[in-house]
Amino acid sequence: MNGSLEYQFVFFLRTHVPKLREKFTRTMENCEKKKRRRLCQKNKENEVEKHGLSDLPVELIFKIFSMLPLFDETLARRFISEYWEGPRILEPNVMFSDESTMSFRNFMSFVYGSLMSSNDAPTLERLHLNLGKLRRNYSATEINFCVQVAVNRSVRELRIDLSGKTLYLPCCLITCRTLKELVLHNLIIKVVPRWFRLPSLKTLKLSSVPAVGKSVRSLLKICPVLENLVVNKKEDDNVMIYTIDVPTLRSLSIINRERTKRTNAGESRGFLINAPSLTYLNIKDAFSNFIMFEPMPEVIKANMKVICDQSEKFIGCRLTSIKHLSLCSLTSTTPYPIGTKLSSLRHPQLCTCSAGWQNLLACMLNDAPKLRSLTLKLKHEVNKDYPKNLWKNPTIVPECLTTHFKILKWRGYAGTKHERNMVRYILANAPCLKKTTFSTKCRNQCDTRFREITSMHRVSEKCQFVFD
Repeated sequence: MNGSLEYQFVFFLRTHVPKLREKFTRTMENCEKKKRRRLCQKNKENEVEKHGLSDLPVELIFKIFSMLPLFDETLARRFISEYWEGPRILEPNVMFSDESTMSFRNFMSFVYGSLMSSNDAPTLERLHLNLGKLRRNYSATEINFCVQVAVNRSVRELRIDLSGKTLYLPCCLITCRTLKELVLHNLIIKVVPRWFRLPSLKTLKLSSVPAVGKSVRSLLKICPVLENLVVNKKEDDNVMIYTIDVPTLRSLSIINRERTKRTNAGESRGFLINAPSLTYLNIKDAFSNFIMFEPMPEVIKANMKVICDQSEKFIGCRLTSIKHLSLCSLTSTTPYPIGTKLSSLRHPQLCTCSAGWQNLLACMLNDAPKLRSLTLKLKHEVNKDYPKNLWKNPTIVPECLTTHFKILKWRGYAGTKHERNMVRYILANAPCLKKTTFSTKCRNQCDTRFREITSMHRVSEKCQFVFD
């Protein structure tokens, strides 16, 4: 029995093993051939990617161009014929506006040139798409194609203007690691996919981009390293509270130029801002009645032109780290709660256009114990709709005047009775004062006004007067 099994085993080895070995050998040879073919194909693709399309036959190049969006046969043939006369220099800044035929020609030359060029073509610094004014609506495919060409050139700055039409975010941007600045102007974003990301974007500028639903809020969420944000509102988008929630934000600028009238007294319309890393803040908003900040302990510099109807929700304890503050408060309301200490404020600049600026100044002198300089400047037309709150000497001399105050600058000094009283009070109570600078619009009266100032009593013997 054992002998029979041994015989069968030997017979199997002699008859089947050679066949299996041969089959295995053929299989390995076929795999090797497929591997070589794939490697060869990959090398060809890399060669095309490295050297562009310039090594291909002319008719094949034209065939490829004909399959692209926005194809123009005349432009394509002209470009190909001119290309062989000499290499073209790829421009670092490109604009495509459908208002100009020449702009379209230049843009398509940029597209064809980018495809023909090698992989080491120079970086595209800026692409500006200004579309939808004279032509039909551009499809998402056409816009995505334009942006894709720029992404292939490692674009750094992208600007898109669609004349009020809807933008579907180009999906090619999610892989772009070079895009640092994105400017969106006069367009609508309805949907921001949850999977969409702008991985390297540092600066985002939104101009006339209405907040449809939560679109803008969702847009901000897909920017994980965003540092600079500019919001320029010009039209009413029916959003009562505009939310800005960006943990990485360092600089924020809000310009609200809505043409609608201010809201009713019972309505809150404005901005809710949560940016704990913010260091610079710029707000120009004469329409909102609500601006609320979450704690922002790192803000150092702020420029604000606002109407302060809700002072308890404005500067308050949220911005006490400010050192440089430029403020234009269009009403007589002090833009922070009573008792707030602006312990870090060193260099404020107040606009003298509002009716209550003198009252605001008195409050700031009391609430900023380390204030060192003060600039008073008339930046806007004087608002005559509000009753004036005139200067009243503080009953207790502010600490900043007696210990730290060194520089006073007054642009647009009119020399009124109350202004003279204010100057007289500061000169009489600021022993550290080193320099005062005054300028006036009425040149024919400047000598008289300045003589009045120099004749005032001052406690600082080192104080110098400069008259512009």
